[in-house]
Amino acid sequence: MCPKFLFQLIFLSPLFSFAQNQDISGGVVFEGEPFMIQNPKNPNHFVVAWIGYVFGKPISIKTKATFDGGKTWSNYSYLPHHGNKFHSADPSMAFDKNGNLFACYIDHYETSTTDSGGVYVAKSSDGGLTWTGGTSKVIDINADGTKYPLDRPWLSIDNSNSPFQGHQYVTTKPAPWVAAPNRPYFEYSTNGSTWLPWRHLDTTNFLVGNFIPAPMAVCATATNGNLFCLYPSYVSSQNILPGFILAKSTNGGATFNYHSAFYSTSNQSTKDTSAKLGYHIFIDPTDTNHIAFIAAGNPVNDYDIFLVESKDGGNTWATPLRINDDALNNGKMQELVWADFDNKGNIAIAWRDHRNGAGTGYATASEIWGAVKWKDSTTVSANFRISDTLTAYNATYLDADGNDFMCVTMANDTLNAAWGDVRTGHLNIYFSRVALKHNNSTSVQNIVHEELPTLRIYPNPAHDNLKIEQFENLKMIEVSDLSGKKVLSFNKFIITGHGELVEPTINVSKLQRGTYMLKAQDIFGNEYSSKFVKQ
Repeated sequence: MCPKFLFQLIFLSPLFSFAQNQDISGGVVFEGEPFMIQNPKNPNHFVVAWIGYVFGKPISIKTKATFDGGKTWSNYSYLPHHGNKFHSADPSMAFDKNGNLFACYIDHYETSTTDSGGVYVAKSSDGGLTWTGGTSKVIDINADGTKYPLDRPWLSIDNSNSPFQGHQYVTTKPAPWVAAPNRPYFEYSTNGSTWLPWRHLDTTNFLVGNFIPAPMAVCATATNGNLFCLYPSYVSSQNILPGFILAKSTNGGATFNYHSAFYSTSNQSTKDTSAKLGYHIFIDPTDTNHIAFIAAGNPVNDYDIFLVESKDGGNTWATPLRINDDALNNGKMQELVWADFDNKGNIAIAWRDHRNGAGTGYATASEIWGAVKWKDSTTVSANFRISDTLTAYNATYLDADGNDFMCVTMANDTLNAAWGDVRTGHLNIYFSRVALKHNNSTSVQNIVHEELPTLRIYPNPAHDNLKIEQFENLKMIEVSDLSGKKVLSFNKFIITGHGELVEPTINVSKLQRGTYMLKAQDIFGNEYSSKFVKQ
């Protein structure tokens, strides 16, 4: 559920590296919204969480961990559901100072008469291998009436030596279909298990306003315990221009001080609503007053990536720095951005880049590119490719059940990235490591390997009967909808064919129109799958 800018901000030693990419997810329907966390005490320990399809089950958050820098990955683990029909989305993660890993995510179920669930935090005590440390409920889906304050939760944990060490902070916003006016929400816990009552993050004289449908707030905690939250605002009585408000807490989230962060010099309309235009703030671990903001904006005729920095705790902000180094105003879009400080104060940045795709706009081929802004530098490095494939555009990027997203971290001059990619025809998750100073990279790996051998079925789309080409020794067929609900099951089939050509046939005439997953098993226990459309 990547948020979009609904107003535009006008932001006014080369490195070249290349990675051989390997899909780490390999799903047959979708594997989306990846969030990657790097253990601050072990630069080779990563955990990636994403939403994925599980045959016969609701949409789930899957996780995998690696302790050797991505050479090998653990088996899947799943964040717990809190109801039989609950679906999960929007994972974010954070380590605490003791090495425990926490994952924040949506888990909910909606019908025309019932809305259940909310935002939850789950705990892993073994580095993301299992999630058996218990869960806590941050906010209920019905906590603010029909505003549904559970979209795009961001989790931050205080790992300072201050009295607020261990505090957990979450920001959320209303569901994307809720019409404006909307406000961002703030929730926090002092013990990691119980949460204080939610409250709106904006306040009098520092309001979001009535014109921003999805006012996402982002949060980050400094090494001295200060908490910073940033959210959009457009209220003419506060400022005639759209911009951002910075909320700062020095007492563990109990209260906030507010001031304007920065504003655009123009209020342009969104030029391509398909682009993934999320934004985030992050804080230099070597300088608690050094805050950075990363976003995509369109000052001319295409989206570019911009970095805006404050060196005085958010009181003043430098002129925005354009990160992508392709030609200005060339119509080539850059979006899906993420960035982070490393432990030395360097800034790693990665984004989806359309410069080498034919044509202009979002629906063009793309790659993942990166850049680095070294500590104390006033410029950014030359851009370099992180992915190895110019991926053709696929409408899967627009599928609400398979949002693409990306994360990036850097430690010891090695940039690590995870992103959603459709090069296989499905939205899957890729992981890459790029050694910056040595001008090389390890191979990019596919975290997920659950793809079953594909069945050849016809006709597809189907009206009444669905045939499986040349399939002998068939034992069982199950059909599920995309929510994971099993809708048909067969252990007897109509068999047609001549000689060695055997084509089992099943009747799907009673299914409603839509997309379904078919899974088959033979007498030897082998499993196969395919997707089909019922007309």
